[in-house]
Amino acid sequence: WNTGPDDELLKLASTDGLSKPGAVDAQVKRMMADPKASSLVTSFAVKWLNLDGLDSVKPDPVLFPGFNEQLRHDFLYEAEAFVSSIFLEDRSVVDLLTADHTFLNDRLARHYGISGVTGPQFRKVTLTDKERWGLLGKAAILPRTSYGDRTSPVLRGAWVLDKLIGTPPTPPPPNTATDLSQAAGETPRTVRSRLEQHREKATCRQCHGVIDPTGLALENFDAIGQFRTTDRQASNAPIDASTVLPSGVPINGPIELRAQLADHPATFAEALTEKLMMYAVNRELEYFDMPQVRAIVHGAAKDNYKLSSIVLGIVNSDAFRKQGL
Repeated sequence: WNTGPDDELLKLASTDGLSKPGAVDAQVKRMMADPKASSLVTSFAVKWLNLDGLDSVKPDPVLFPGFNEQLRHDFLYEAEAFVSSIFLEDRSVVDLLTADHTFLNDRLARHYGISGVTGPQFRKVTLTDKERWGLLGKAAILPRTSYGDRTSPVLRGAWVLDKLIGTPPTPPPPNTATDLSQAAGETPRTVRSRLEQHREKATCRQCHGVIDPTGLALENFDAIGQFRTTDRQASNAPIDASTVLPSGVPINGPIELRAQLADHPATFAEALTEKLMMYAVNRELEYFDMPQVRAIVHGAAKDNYKLSSIVLGIVNSDAFRKQGL
């Protein structure tokens, strides 16, 4: 709830009621069913997904004249409503990757190229376009992992590794060249080709070999999250979203990337659980916390990784229950 305990919790605490068998679990379930549980979206999920910095995104107005502040607001609203529909309905957290619905108004629907949505109010829409399913298809994620004038497979790959897989890449060494800008008068090239040239450097290859493949699978989305098959900034060169993941699995595009992530639900659930436990105990996790995280995920697997199972696991963990002891 991101607030103080209510009267029921205070009364239970004062009468030692929370120590009775099943009492804590019952209160967790009661609190998660309350509208105040929406703070799990606004106070946790928005920060976990790095969407609290969406205001920092400044798309080039010449390249993207259709972008404006109203659309930026729509991006964030859609993302919050989508996460809410998973969290507050106590669905499997894996649905964050695979759900075939979103929330649109007419402006955001036009941005996506979806017809049949009229009016400024948001409503739940079932998506026939599989590229838009789950978090990977949401406009808020895609500009947040781009630059103002181009996409960034590096930023997108690092975001997926950190947020969805739980293996954040190490920062580049000091003084490493990271600018992929083209010189004036140079023949326009796709971001992919510029990145491949950059990766030829021995100092860059080791990290980029892990980061880039995941981000390249999202190249069909431009810097403001619109789907494309050609790159207008590179003389309409065809978009190549094929790649080979570090695991050795070849994929092509966001649908196949999402399928690979969803095929390893425990990996995603562990990445989310780790961040949610950090939020719950208000500190970085240590090596001795990780067996608890894995145990929580293992337990939640029996309940299809429902959010309530993960929250109950955290609340009943030593990391949460024995803080300050």
